[in-house]
Amino acid sequence: MSRRPLRIATTPMFERSVREAGFDAYLLPDTVSLDFNRSIEERTRDGAVYRPFLEEHDIDLVLDCNTQALTLVASPSNPGEMALTTASLGIPYVSCYLDPVTSTMAQVGWADHWHLLESNTWIKWIPEATHAEELMKLGVGSIVTMPMAVVDDDYDTSPPPQPESGPPVAFMGHPASSWFGSEQQIMPRQLCAGLMAAGVRADMPDLPFHKIFYDLYEFATPPKPSDDRMTRATRSSEYYAQKFVYQAYLALKHRDRFIRFLKLKLGDSFELIGDFWGTQYGLPHTPRIWDMKKLHERMRAVPINLNFIKGNWETGLIVRHFEVPAHGGFMLTYETGELSKNFEIGKECDVFHNEEELLDKIHFYLQHPEERREIAAAGQRRVLAEHLYSHRITTLVELLRKANVLPKIGMAAAAPESALAAPAMALAGITLDADACESPPMSIPKIHVAGVIDPTDA
Repeated sequence: MSRRPLRIATTPMFERSVREAGFDAYLLPDTVSLDFNRSIEERTRDGAVYRPFLEEHDIDLVLDCNTQALTLVASPSNPGEMALTTASLGIPYVSCYLDPVTSTMAQVGWADHWHLLESNTWIKWIPEATHAEELMKLGVGSIVTMPMAVVDDDYDTSPPPQPESGPPVAFMGHPASSWFGSEQQIMPRQLCAGLMAAGVRADMPDLPFHKIFYDLYEFATPPKPSDDRMTRATRSSEYYAQKFVYQAYLALKHRDRFIRFLKLKLGDSFELIGDFWGTQYGLPHTPRIWDMKKLHERMRAVPINLNFIKGNWETGLIVRHFEVPAHGGFMLTYETGELSKNFEIGKECDVFHNEEELLDKIHFYLQHPEERREIAAAGQRRVLAEHLYSHRITTLVELLRKANVLPKIGMAAAAPESALAAPAMALAGITLDADACESPPMSIPKIHVAGVIDPTDA
């Protein structure tokens, strides 16, 4: 007797991708807000809606983006305690992060946020290997490292249109940091670790901040499992406070410097599409394109799409790395460590490393349209063949089955308790159910996916 398809409850972003991967997709209830920054109180109210939905549809896995579906309910064994809604039902929960974990749950106090992150029943899908390493060093477990992708869609694979009159070079995005245009005060003692790490990175570009901070210069020690909950949260908070200036440096290094440079050198030939450039740097720009169809049409039409990385990633890729080629656009991007694991540089996209090389390659590709179009077509083929979210979800399910978090083909649907052990955890305002704390935490095996190596291999 064949087993029914896996039932995955998800948000609108992943609904089609879940189906394209061959699983049954159940769209989670549309509560007042799926804002990933909403409060504990709102998440508790949403839990009362989610729990009966998950039970009614006999859901095997919950998948979301940036904690949109993270909700809480009263513990079934102790009404005075709280539990993740998914954990209360023995359902694995996976959240795919499009940004670092510090960019979500802004309305949840840091101590509560951090202790939720420490939950072994919540699987964190981290797209950057360096950030995954960092989180594990800080004591966060149940991490899967896979790159981002693009949603499954009906992509236009016909040759892009001939360029119309207008700027032949474009960048679509906002400044990578708002700090330089703000009046936020940073004490000198908060600058040392970040600036020292920037100096180290200039000579050793492969060394991430957490290794510089903890190992090379020993500014502090990472949290220990034996530390009490508030100590662990405080140490992680202090770490990210020290990293702030380093991230501001990356914002300039990876993105904002090139925008100013190109506006000076190319003028109106360079179209800057996004918000806040005027207020932050006094640069002329056109507003963000909110209509995604029009944005993607612009990607197909512009001869050269520039891609600059955010300041909150050190080595990883952002959504635009996959989005531009998916829609048939030619991508010229700042080089980052994980790019060559996902694309063949020079054949499916191209890179630059500094201002001089950026200008040289812009001039080259404007003068060689056939080569530019060949690279764009190859990049699109690569994305549609390997970098859709349906591909990632297929790999994720295989991984979770190997880890006994999801049933293997032909087995019963219920996930084993050992894979969903809730750690004993008292939050600042909430006590999390610890009924299953005697069971061992979920163990995620090492994974090689799309060329990205799980940091446990390092």
